[in-house]
Amino acid sequence: MEPGPITSINLPASTTSRTSPQSANEGQSFDKVLETATSKYSGPQSGPASALKPLEGPSPDISAISASEPLRAPPPSQAHVFAAYENNAKPSESAPSLSGFQKYKDDQLLRNPGGRSYHLDKKEVVENTYKESISGLVRKDLSDALGNVRKFFGNMLMGTTVLYRNDKNEIQEGHQRGLLETTRDFFKDLGSALSFGTWHPECAEAPKGFTNRLFYSASKLKDAVLGDILGGIPSCVNHMGKNIILSGLHLAEVLPDAATGSFEPGQKLTTTIFDNGHVMVEYLTDIIPTGDAWLRVHASSLKELKPPILYNLKMPEHFTGDARWEHVRNTPFRKTIETIGSLITDGLAIGLLGQTGCSSNRRHQIDN
Repeated sequence: MEPGPITSINLPASTTSRTSPQSANEGQSFDKVLETATSKYSGPQSGPASALKPLEGPSPDISAISASEPLRAPPPSQAHVFAAYENNAKPSESAPSLSGFQKYKDDQLLRNPGGRSYHLDKKEVVENTYKESISGLVRKDLSDALGNVRKFFGNMLMGTTVLYRNDKNEIQEGHQRGLLETTRDFFKDLGSALSFGTWHPECAEAPKGFTNRLFYSASKLKDAVLGDILGGIPSCVNHMGKNIILSGLHLAEVLPDAATGSFEPGQKLTTTIFDNGHVMVEYLTDIIPTGDAWLRVHASSLKELKPPILYNLKMPEHFTGDARWEHVRNTPFRKTIETIGSLITDGLAIGLLGQTGCSSNRRHQIDN
């Protein structure tokens, strides 16, 4: 079958010929291109494009337009033209989102002195250019070691300051209870519970009515036993031990910094090893029984009928009102590694207790 004759189609002038923008605008400035593009709407223009004025004159009479004449879109305004140019010349750049591991590492390095780029006394994180002098590196190491010693005594006494990021990625300051402070809280909670609210140092007014006093007493007894004795005091001891380990870690960083800090690869290697070592110490001390992560994983809610593990997994990334979650970004990555690690340490603790019990029983049988 032979093809039929090709019928001639008359296309509008704007579509019959196309020229690549590169060839049409090559060698022309933006002012010249803009002047050429707008001349067909506003007539001849003199001067640069930056001096263009809004079109003047009466509006066209729509009723005078023939029905057969196709309607055309109104010409772009000068503001629209310049806005389009700015959008193309300077595209908006959104900050890249951090991964779960990056958020976790950032949170851990904010808690205690030690991160190379983290200056906790100034509440800032600076970009590491790996161009620091050896004396500057050594001073930072000694400052981090001394800072952890100070936090050790703070955790032993009336608590310390802890830095964290809120939902706007801003560094905020929180409070971490110390051992002496927790012991004081225990006696205050116990006294409030035993007096059924007659002594109420934490509240402005005493509870009224028998039912309210009974609930108040039960709440304070729970705070004294679970919050202070079983959770608070061991947690403070955990923080103190963590500070001792971190102080020794960053004191040991002085030697490699002094030996390899004179060139960039040496600084990068030392920073990577000791920053990651800092994060590992934070993680291991968090997941052991009574550690911060262990307390989150084993938390539960009778009111919401959520058992341990599930309660933490259902928590949002940012949660205020409870110090166990307030100072961390509880991302899926954090939940995963903390849950797995806490369950492993539970198994190791149970096995260790079993071995100790068996050994004690055997000795008792031999003695008999």
